[in-house]
Amino acid sequence: MARTFTALRAQGTTATATPRARGKRIAAAATPLQSIEPMLAVLNPQLPPDLHNYGFEYKWDGVRALCYWDGRRLRFESRNRLDITHRYPELHVLGDALGSRSAILDGEIVALDESGKPNFPLLQNRMHVNSRRDIERLVDDIPVRYLVFDLLHLDGRSVMDRSYVHRRDLLEQLTLIGASWQVPPSHVGEGEAMLAAAREQGLEGIMAKRLDSLYYPGRRSPEWLKIKVVGRQEFVIGGWVPGDAGTNLSRIGSLLVGYYEPACPDTGNAGRKRGNVLRFAGGVGTGYNEKWHRVLTAQLKPLTRATSPFVDPVPKPDKIFVEPLLVAEVEYRRWPTGGVLHQASFKGLRTDKSPRKVVREDRMCDPAPRVANQNEEAEP
Repeated sequence: MARTFTALRAQGTTATATPRARGKRIAAAATPLQSIEPMLAVLNPQLPPDLHNYGFEYKWDGVRALCYWDGRRLRFESRNRLDITHRYPELHVLGDALGSRSAILDGEIVALDESGKPNFPLLQNRMHVNSRRDIERLVDDIPVRYLVFDLLHLDGRSVMDRSYVHRRDLLEQLTLIGASWQVPPSHVGEGEAMLAAAREQGLEGIMAKRLDSLYYPGRRSPEWLKIKVVGRQEFVIGGWVPGDAGTNLSRIGSLLVGYYEPACPDTGNAGRKRGNVLRFAGGVGTGYNEKWHRVLTAQLKPLTRATSPFVDPVPKPDKIFVEPLLVAEVEYRRWPTGGVLHQASFKGLRTDKSPRKVVREDRMCDPAPRVANQNEEAEP
């Protein structure tokens, strides 16, 4: 059976690396490795029927991050290609573990709570900090871990046109086990057991990745599936309702959220692409503490606009529309087709996601064809 979060935490703390002392020697800088937009998964309501064709991993409740190491300098980029290296100095020494082997890694940065589970609200305290003094303090108060689940480049060659199982084999051969990073296990065919374990431990869910899947940068591909215990994804904030029945502008009564229609081919209109419009997904009325009431109202008030950014009607009294520039992480119990979110709860803001790339995650465009990169050399 797959290891649990407690085992993962125990494994990570056995290393002897001293990230803060050694990290300065390889502080972030520009690197010749080309920036890559990460591949994304499709939300699926259930496990695939052919379990033996998939590798299963736990779904981490953190922020996606690609790590670039050219043998001399290390850089971390968020999902929208922002340089976030300076925010996580305990990860800088990961370059020492790779040594002279240049690589691009794909993974998730997480903060673990006292029970050893990834905790996104806890990670929020690290995500938006830029002050060096505050960052150094938070390294001790809220340490992070980088969980590496894929390998995109190795020794100067792309491996994105190799199968998932081949990339995982190369990744595991690197034996990346440190105080602040590790390669969590992937188990072939064990989807049912891992999903049951995720439910039992109160985790977000699992990932199912086809063993023969290639890595498609920037695409949401059905060859990677997200199976969640509780529904959760990002939404664009297009408005809000003040607290106390619309009378208290210093408190959030509800956030009005939506998603963009992806530019998939419109089969009913000779292949013409649909417009990129913001669809209304519903209101989010819970999950706010005093900090978030203060932060959200301060950020939303300057974004006020006269008209709705949504293409759909918004049946909410006392609503205030805003420019759709902020992205929220939202957890929900149900989201029926053609309906709105049920029992939605706010989990935090996402600065690592461009609003225009927020789509309904159980929908996707057709995957890219399986064409190998003709410019790449033979596989390592």
